[in-house]
Amino acid sequence: RSLPRQGSPVVPVFPRPGSSVVRVPTNPQPTQTLSPSMLILMLSFNSDIITSDYTETHYKEDGTQVTEVPKEIDHCYYQGSIVNDSQSSASISTCDGLRGYFRTSAQRYLIEPLSSSDVGDHAVSTFNDNTFTPAMCGVTNTSWSDDFEPPTGRSRSRSAVTQTKIFFTRYKRRMKTKDQTKLRQRIFEIVNFVNMAYKPLQTFIALVGIEIWSNRDQISVTPPAGKNLNAFMNWRNSELMTRKKHDNAHLISAIDFEGATVGLAYIGTLCSGHSVGVIQDHNDRAIAVGATLAHEMGHNLGMDHDDSSACVCTEDSCIMAAALSWNVPRTFSSCSATKYHKYLMSRNPSCLLDQPSYRSVVTPAVCGNGFRETGEQCDCGTLEECTNPCCNATSCTLKEGTQCAEGECCDNCQIAPRTKECRRKQDVCDLAEYCNGESTDCPEDMFAVNGLPCDSGLGYCYNGQCPQRMDQCVKMYGSSAIEAQRSCYKQNTRGVYYGFCRRPSKDQYIPCQDVLCGKLFCQYGNDNPNYGRMVTVGNCKAAFFGDHTKDYGQVETGTECGNGKVCSQNQCVDLKTAYRNVNCSAKCAGHAVSTH
Repeated sequence: RSLPRQGSPVVPVFPRPGSSVVRVPTNPQPTQTLSPSMLILMLSFNSDIITSDYTETHYKEDGTQVTEVPKEIDHCYYQGSIVNDSQSSASISTCDGLRGYFRTSAQRYLIEPLSSSDVGDHAVSTFNDNTFTPAMCGVTNTSWSDDFEPPTGRSRSRSAVTQTKIFFTRYKRRMKTKDQTKLRQRIFEIVNFVNMAYKPLQTFIALVGIEIWSNRDQISVTPPAGKNLNAFMNWRNSELMTRKKHDNAHLISAIDFEGATVGLAYIGTLCSGHSVGVIQDHNDRAIAVGATLAHEMGHNLGMDHDDSSACVCTEDSCIMAAALSWNVPRTFSSCSATKYHKYLMSRNPSCLLDQPSYRSVVTPAVCGNGFRETGEQCDCGTLEECTNPCCNATSCTLKEGTQCAEGECCDNCQIAPRTKECRRKQDVCDLAEYCNGESTDCPEDMFAVNGLPCDSGLGYCYNGQCPQRMDQCVKMYGSSAIEAQRSCYKQNTRGVYYGFCRRPSKDQYIPCQDVLCGKLFCQYGNDNPNYGRMVTVGNCKAAFFGDHTKDYGQVETGTECGNGKVCSQNQCVDLKTAYRNVNCSAKCAGHAVSTH
C-alpha cells in the first residue's frame, strides 16, 4: 500500500478483515499540505460487536411486526491503537470508505470520506466541533435511582466480575435517516465506540438486536426525557422482554429533549426492569452519540457523575462528566472505575455471568486483539502489549513446555494440581472450591446444603447465604437500621399494600397466615429505602414496589421464622418441608453440598 503523496490531504487506505495497518499523517488538516511523517494505526477486526442471536425488527405500514435474522451483514468495524503510543486508541468503520475516530496521547482525530463513494479522498482532521451546543445528562445522583432491585446472590470476587461480557442491548430508534442499511451502520459505529470505551473496565458490549420504529412510535416520544424514560421502561417490560432476551435497552430518538438534556437513565439497575436509558440523536457524528450512550450505560452500571474535585481524569473530559464536552471523551475516571467495581461486588448483577455466543460474520479469530477466540490457545494482545510469559503473541499459541496461559487453575503456565484451592470459603454457608487437575477454570461455585444452621444459630443457610431480617433491614435502609418490633408484623394480616404475604396481581394483596414471612418491617436507618418507596405505620417502616412480580420489600426466602423453620413461598415451614433433607450435616460430617 502506498503512502499519500506529498501535498495530498487524504488517506486512501482501506483495511481488510483481520489485523490491518493504516497510515495517517501526524498533523492532518483537510486544507493543509501533509508532511511525510506518518502515524501507523494497528487495527483489529471487532468480532464481538453482535451476538449469534442478533435480530432486526421493523414494522410494516399496517403495524405488522417483522423480525429478521440478516443473512449477510457488512461487518466492517475495527478497533486498535497507534503503534508506539500506549495512550492511543481507535474506533474505525470501513463500511462506506474509512470513517471513525482515533486519538494520540495529545490529540483526537476524525477520518471521514470526502464523497459518498467507497473509494476516493478521505479527510483526516482534529476533532473540534464548532457546531457543538451544550449537552447535559438529565440524571441527578438521586433522581432516578429508586424502585430498583437490591443486591442478588453473594458478593464475591470471581473472574466474571473482572472479565464480564454483557450480551447487550436492543436499540429503539427514530433517527434522521430512514435507510435501514445506513441506520444499521450508524448504530454499529456507535456500539463499536462504546465497546472500545468499556474494554479498559474488562466489560464487553455486544448487540443482540435493533428495532426500528419505522411506521409509528410504540410509545409517545416527547421532549421531557423523564416521561420518555418511564414510558420506554414500561414498554420494554411489557412487550420487549417477552420476545427478546437481553440485559439492557436504550431508546435513541431524533426528538429534541427539553433544555440541554441529551440522555437519561436509571442508576444501578442492570439486570432489572429498570435497566434502560433514553438518548437524543444529538450529533451527526456517531462517536458523540456513542459517548452519550456509554455515559447512560454507566449510570445503569452504578456510576454517578464525576466530582471534578475528587476524580482523576487522564483527559480533558471523562465519560461520566455531567456535561458532554465538544472534546468527546472515551475514558472513565478513577471515580467511575471505583464505583463500577463497588457496584459489581455489592450488587452482583446476575445477568453479567451470562456469556454470549458471538456471531461470526466475516472473519475467523484475529490474533492480537486480546480475546481468546475459536482456534486460539491464547491471545495476549499485540507483541508490544503482551506481558503473558506463557503465550506466543505472534501466533496466539502456547509456548513450548507450557500447558496454559490464563485461568484460576493455571500456575506458572502449568495446570494446577487438584490440591490447589481456587476459590476460598467465605463463611459456614459456603464451600471452598479446588482445581480438578484437568482444567484451567475453577469449578462451579458450590454452597453448603440448604438448612444448615448459620451465624450462631440465628439463621439457616439458603443458596450460600444466611438470610436474616436484621441484615435485610441494613440492606434496605443503611448500616444504622434494625429490625422493627415483632408487633409491626401484625400489619401483614391486613392484606393491604404495606402488609401482605402474596400479591398475585398489581392491586391484589393476600394477607398472611404466617406474619413473619410477609412484608419486612424495620426501624431507624435512612429516611428513605435504598430500593422501592417508603411506607410508615407508626414506628414500622416498610418498602413498597410498583412491580407486583418483584417486590423486594418482602422477607427473603430462607429466612428463619421459628425453631427449625424458614420462610418458603411466604409460608413458615419446617426445614424438611422446605428443603427435603433431614440432618444432612450429621450424615455428611459437616460436608453436605448443595449444587443449586
